[in-house]
Formats: sequence, C-alpha cells, structure tokens
Amino acid sequence: MSTAARPRTISPVLVAGLLAVAFAVLAASAMLHTSTTFDEIIFLAVGARGFHTGDFGLVLDHPRLPQYLYGLPVYLSGITYPSESVLTYDAMPRYMYARELLWGVGNAAERLVMSTRMVAVTFGASTVFATFLLSRRHLGAAAALFAAGLVAFLPDMLAHAGVAYNDIVLAFAFLLGLYALDAAVRRPTPGRVALAALAFALTASVKFSGLILGPIAIALLVLEAASGRWRDRAWRRAILAAVPVFLIVAYATIAVVYLGDWRLAQFVEGLHQSLRDTAGRTAFLLGERYVGGRWYFFPVEFFLKTPMALHVLILLAAIGAWGATRTKSWREWLTHGARAPAVGAAFFLLGLVSSSLNIGFRHALPMLPPLCILVAQGVEPLWNRGRIGLRAALALVFASFVASTALHYPYFLAYVSEYVQARPLYETLADTSTDWGQGLVALRDFMRERGIREVALGYQGSAVPIGYGIRYVPMPSYYTLPVVDPAIPAPRYLVVSASLLAGLWAPGDPYAALRKVKPVAVVGGTLYVFDLQGAGTR
Repeated sequence: MSTAARPRTISPVLVAGLLAVAFAVLAASAMLHTSTTFDEIIFLAVGARGFHTGDFGLVLDHPRLPQYLYGLPVYLSGITYPSESVLTYDAMPRYMYARELLWGVGNAAERLVMSTRMVAVTFGASTVFATFLLSRRHLGAAAALFAAGLVAFLPDMLAHAGVAYNDIVLAFAFLLGLYALDAAVRRPTPGRVALAALAFALTASVKFSGLILGPIAIALLVLEAASGRWRDRAWRRAILAAVPVFLIVAYATIAVVYLGDWRLAQFVEGLHQSLRDTAGRTAFLLGERYVGGRWYFFPVEFFLKTPMALHVLILLAAIGAWGATRTKSWREWLTHGARAPAVGAAFFLLGLVSSSLNIGFRHALPMLPPLCILVAQGVEPLWNRGRIGLRAALALVFASFVASTALHYPYFLAYVSEYVQARPLYETLADTSTDWGQGLVALRDFMRERGIREVALGYQGSAVPIGYGIRYVPMPSYYTLPVVDPAIPAPRYLVVSASLLAGLWAPGDPYAALRKVKPVAVVGGTLYVFDLQGAGTR
C-alpha cells in the first residue's frame, strides 16, 4: 500500500544558521567601509605585544580575555613591533603604542585590522545563532527564529560585530551566562554548576560589567526558591553543595585567564581602576553636554538607536504577554522559561540607569538579545491566535524593522532612529554612540570621487589619517594631528567629526559657529564637510 509523500520542511536550525551567515556577510562587508574606531586599536596591539613580550599588563581597566582574542591574529601574522620606548612618550601610552604598531613601523594596518575584526564578526554571528538555540527552550521554532531575526538586524549588533572590541564578545558571553545560570539553578548538578561558573568567569574576563551575572544568579535562585522549590530538601542540599563548586570553578577560571595570578591581583586592580575611570566623564544627549551620569541617558538612547518598528513590536509583545498572564499562576511565571532573559535584561538595565558612564549605546549591547527574546515571547501568542490580518501586520512591522537598518548600510554605527534622522548628529547623539572615529575610509573615498587632494581636518579618533591616504591641514582634534606637509595650500573644504561639532573633546568648543552653517556633505554619517569658500548659514 502506497502513502502520499509528505512535503519536506526546512529545518529551523538551518534557517537560524542562514540568519547567522547573513548577519556575518552584512557585518563583514560593512566593516570594509570603516576605519578603526577610537578604542579598537588597543586590544589588537597590546594583545599582540603581550604574546610577543609576555607582558599583558599594559591594559588593566579592562579584563584580560579580549587581549588574547584580538591580539593573537596580529601576533601570528609576523608583524614588526614598535620600540618599547614609545610607552614613555604619552599620557596614554597604550594608544601611542597601538598607533605606532599600526601606522608607524611599516605594518599593513588595514589588513591587520580586518583580520581581527573577523573575530568580532564570528562572535556576532554566534550571538544570532545562540539566540535561536537558547530561546528554543521556551519558544516555538518560529518565535525563536523571530528572536534571532531581531538580533540579526539590530543596527548596533551589526555595527559592533565589525569592531574588534569587547562589546560584541560581552553580548555573546552574557547571553550564554544567563541561560547557564538559570539551568544550574533549576537543576543544580555539579556539571551544570561548573558550566555556569565557567560562563560567569569568562564573561567577567571579557568586561567588568559582566560581573552583573553575580546578582543575576542570586535573583534567579530567589525566584526558584519562591516558586516552591525551597520545600524540596534535595534541591536545598544540592544548592548548598553547588556554592563551593561555583566559587572554586569561577576563581580558578579567572586565575587561569590571568596566567596563574592566583591572588587575582591584576583583576582586582583593574576593577578598581575601571571604577575610578568611569566617574566624571563628559556626556552628550540631544544637544546637552553634562558631566557624569543621568538615569534617563540609556532609555532615551534606546529609542534613538533602535528602529521605531522595534518599539511597536515591544508594545505588541506587552499586550501578548498581558493576555498570557491570565492563564497562568504567579508560581508558574516564576519558573517560566523566559525568566532568564527577563531577569538579565532587567538587571542590566538597572546597571545602565545607575551608571555614571554616559558615553555610548554600545554599553547597552548585552541587554539587546535578551530583550529580543522577550519580544518574541510576547508576540508568539498574538501570532498563534491572530487572523491573517494581524499576521500580515506583524510581518509588515518586522519588514520595516529590517528596512530601517538596511537603509543605513554600511554605516551602521552612525544609525539613529526615525525620530531624529532629520537632525544632525551634533544636535542629537555623538561620542561612541554614533561617532567613534570610524569615518576615515569613507572620507578617503569621498575625496577620491570628488578629486579633492587635501582637506582641513578636525578628527575625533585615534587613527592616523595619513595612514588612510588622507592629506590634510590639521585642525583642533581629540589628538593633536601631526603636520603632513607644511607646503599644503589652504584647502577649500573643512571636515569635522560630529563629536567635535557637538562641543566635545576639543578645548574651547572651536567649531561652535559651524553649528549654524549648512554642510555640503555628510561623509560616512559622521564627518561634516564645509565649503570654506561658499559657507553660509542654515
């Protein structure tokens, strides 16, 4: 007896893999259009130096792991190293050393940077895939793919996957750490507890803000106990036995990352230095410059750095979640599978709003994947119960989300949402949120296309502009730009970074008058070009 052949279905895992590949292609191709960001040059240079000399102590205010991840490809490429005497020439020796390594001793800077950026791309794509795999524990396949799709098309995820820095690595490690801790709390076997401790320690070894997984673990433990597990004697005994296992594994992991520093002296010293360095920094938001932190900085930045469509989806998800609460008891919600991303997002947001460091949306990056999972969790019941009209509306909102991001290719870092796209960055967002010094490749291309031989340049960044083939007359900048050629004639065009136009980082706000002048072009989303021969007010 014959039976009709069943139609083949595409594996959700395969679709998630294709999403991760699409993300990698977008991020990797976009990074070819951006120069190094201000802080990006550090880990690859001091990490390579560490492998070369055995000394990884040049950077203490960040944990050690990023030096290994980004320094190893540079070290293996067989580069030429600067003289160690460079470290005595500057108040910020690691930046001077990195600038010399990339542009001062004959190394192929752009090739080195791209090789290290592929490490970041790998972590970004892994975050997309991990979002699917982990959320699949408590979501249907379609909803888990939806969560991964949201992560894959977030502008700042794409932007920072093309930057060799610790933010994208932290986003990946934080997501894994959340679910590992939750699994250990639910079923505290020695293996699960050891795995959770390993995830916690590695996250803390990426960036000190990863230590927030500690309070999150306690919160997850309290919720599990409150759900009724506290009456389970075997669970209580397992938790008591798990505590020393967790502490020993976490301690040993950090000590190994620090190459046998069993006193954790450098880790503790770096944490103290990081806390000192974050106080009293100048910040900028919606045209206002201030010192220190404001609780609303990151909530406002969230609306300005993510597409409007995502905000619509959050509202719809809240409606869906509210409807679902009526069918479950409060104890059931305490043990719900979405508990981990909910607690993780809430605690990370609490850390952000209490922070005195208001310099960039990148610091909120680890919160975004858990938030996308929660959005998918809330939208799922609406999709499942909705008619074709509601499903079409949801699909349209998601399509507009993707389009909002895609329209900013390849300059994802300079992305601002529909609320403020008509306003210049120096009136809305600056610093590392949008202008991190990444515009020199775009400026080089602009000058070649227009036949411009030289410009007057005010640059907010640590890269060496002449290293990208840009001839310039130096103007007030974050770093004093060296004179390229004293015989360069007075240029027709003045190019200024958005952060400098906003009044940041250049003493005396030298470009204040230009805020009333209409630029002839905006290059790479962040560099404003003014015609010195035909300037006029707006």
